[in-house]
Amino acid sequence: MGIRLVYGLKTDDASYLDSFYPAWRLREAAAANGLDYGATVLPPWSTIDDALAFCDGHAALVRGDAPQALYEALESICPVVVNGAAATWLAGDKAASAERFAAIGARHPRTVAIELGSEEPPLEPPFVLKPRFGKMGRGVELVESLEAWQAIHGRLRDGTGLEAGGYVAQDYVEASRGRDLRFFFARFAGMGDDDEIPPCVSVLREGSGLASNAHAGGSMVPFAAPGDLVAEARRVFVDSGLIYGTVDFLFADETGSSFFVCETNACPGFEALEACTGLDAAGAILRSVSFAGGEP
Repeated sequence: MGIRLVYGLKTDDASYLDSFYPAWRLREAAAANGLDYGATVLPPWSTIDDALAFCDGHAALVRGDAPQALYEALESICPVVVNGAAATWLAGDKAASAERFAAIGARHPRTVAIELGSEEPPLEPPFVLKPRFGKMGRGVELVESLEAWQAIHGRLRDGTGLEAGGYVAQDYVEASRGRDLRFFFARFAGMGDDDEIPPCVSVLREGSGLASNAHAGGSMVPFAAPGDLVAEARRVFVDSGLIYGTVDFLFADETGSSFFVCETNACPGFEALEACTGLDAAGAILRSVSFAGGEP
């Protein structure tokens, strides 16, 4: 069994993968570990047929913007799909994630789906507006007043910049503005190799605005998380069904002694993680795929 990477990207030129950091790092890590490995791209205007043929009989690793139909179809022809269809969908849907966090008793900021038919604010301002299926902090806005909501509501109702899938409103956690904690779960070499649950690495992310994402100029440094928070991150990760991925937490107070789980991520970037920790995250992801497929 080999590993086949399908990257959902806005290009049909597979040579782009040679210069795209996560793709070339995965290829490099596969070569270093002697893995049977290949990679291809899936642009949004293409059918999934070529990707299915490419992965048939192999472990499939899917990254980027790939349709849900691809994950579901791969699960019928591949011994393992990373991450799986259900876990990927749950991580990507902020409304469904909030319901799941509530179901397992994980502390999470109040989150509600927005009904554009009503002019009433979904929460008392200030609150955070997020695309329901948004990624990497894009489209996130702080709604600070009723007047701000009315302006945003009018824009969305008119379809200006409307995101597919709609929006959610979430309580604004001021203590965590521009900062959060990320737990990256994958099979890092020499860290709990035989454990059923993959080990995690924790980092502090900080940015100048609402979001702390590295691609938007945020910074990342290693963070020694308290044991009870590590245990909660592990609990949320296990419940998510992810094979590798991240669990992010918000600071609930200025002292850093209390936290809210924010979200899980089925396809996290890892360039900043490798830079700040020196760890081989690409190799850890590939080992996660192999482990899920029953190989050491």
